[in-house]
Amino acid sequence: MKKDRTTQKNPFRQALRLLAVFAAALAILFALLLAACALPGEPVLRNVYKSSFTIQQEGLYPEYCGFKLFQMDNYTDTVMLFEAAAMSEQTPLKAAMTATAYNVENFETLGKDLELYCASRLGLSAGTEQSVALEPFSYARYWHGYLIWLRPLLCLMPITGVRVVQYIVLFAMLAAVLVLMKKRCGLRPAVFFAVSQLAVAVFFVPHQVQFFTTFCIAYAGCLWVLAKPRKASELSMALVVLGTCTAFCDLLVTPIITLGLPVAVWLCCLPQRICSGPRQCLPVIGGSLCWGVGYALCWASKWVLATLVTGQDIIGDAIHQAGVRTTGASWRGMELTWGNIFRFIYDTLNSHGLFWPCVVLALLCAAAFFLCIRSKDALLRALPLGLTALMAPVWLVVLRTHSIQHGWFTWRSLAVTVFAGLAFIYDSCGLKAGWRRLHKKTE
Repeated sequence: MKKDRTTQKNPFRQALRLLAVFAAALAILFALLLAACALPGEPVLRNVYKSSFTIQQEGLYPEYCGFKLFQMDNYTDTVMLFEAAAMSEQTPLKAAMTATAYNVENFETLGKDLELYCASRLGLSAGTEQSVALEPFSYARYWHGYLIWLRPLLCLMPITGVRVVQYIVLFAMLAAVLVLMKKRCGLRPAVFFAVSQLAVAVFFVPHQVQFFTTFCIAYAGCLWVLAKPRKASELSMALVVLGTCTAFCDLLVTPIITLGLPVAVWLCCLPQRICSGPRQCLPVIGGSLCWGVGYALCWASKWVLATLVTGQDIIGDAIHQAGVRTTGASWRGMELTWGNIFRFIYDTLNSHGLFWPCVVLALLCAAAFFLCIRSKDALLRALPLGLTALMAPVWLVVLRTHSIQHGWFTWRSLAVTVFAGLAFIYDSCGLKAGWRRLHKKTE
């Protein structure tokens, strides 16, 4: 890979370019959000009203196939629908900054509350009396950028139609990624990518607005990477945009995939594979920092702007919530210290007779990996992919409280680990190498 001399000679200029890219991305997203908030309220209310019956029929946390990791989150999608419906109560700027939703003390009635709210706003007799119990609350620490597409779609269709659109869009993007990966990276990386998406049940992702968001952004990043050969400096600028879009649109569901998947795809492209090695870790680290800068600056800008517009202490609330998600808290009465977490994992596996089988399986996998390493050079060439595979576990550990409390959807972050991990193993290991070592030991 050719070195980017402009970046080497002018790091200050490159930093200014990255900040300009961030500012442009944020300005465009902000303008789109204001436009979505300015749409007529009545058609949105009518379709949200229809959607409330779907939510009530399904329940707030429907679980498919009797499997906890296939659990949906209609609760959060209902909050999103509340926000979309309430936007017309205020000016577009105030509505975007405040992000008002409604609730009562019993969260289990949220679907019914949504029905009553819409009925009251539409002047239907069913909601005029009971809706007075609803209390507004501000969800201002997030940008809620998903309203950029959710509110226009709700002008035309209820939530069932929104889901259909999300399925069409997401799987069209996934198909495009796989086709381009086969062309730019080869068949095996494309298969690894497909396996990683199936492993995290991508077929359920478009069913929820909040699940859909980060996967859509991640696939868009992968398509940009695959459109033509990209230099490391170009990747860094793209990751600033991806980090900004993620913070703007996501509710802390699986944000790390918008970094990990595009980076892993970039490493699998033929130009990077030809010159792969430890030096390729630098673009991975640098790109991660650029993504993090875009992510952090975008969130911080909302806290500052929302504080100025609403007069609420959004900065204090956001800092408090960040502490809750990254430090000690409780889950089902258990304090989330590392000792308690490991003890819980042991007790859970041991109660099903799985602890020692899992230990034996882990040891066998580790032994097979070291046995099949082709060479030291092959391991070093694959190192950037190994580093990328660690992104999701590190993210889940740093946000351990949030990761455990919402494990039934945060687990999909491991799509990065599966994809980059398979590519890392394939590049560094070979069955022939393992067979030769075994054959030598038996002679």
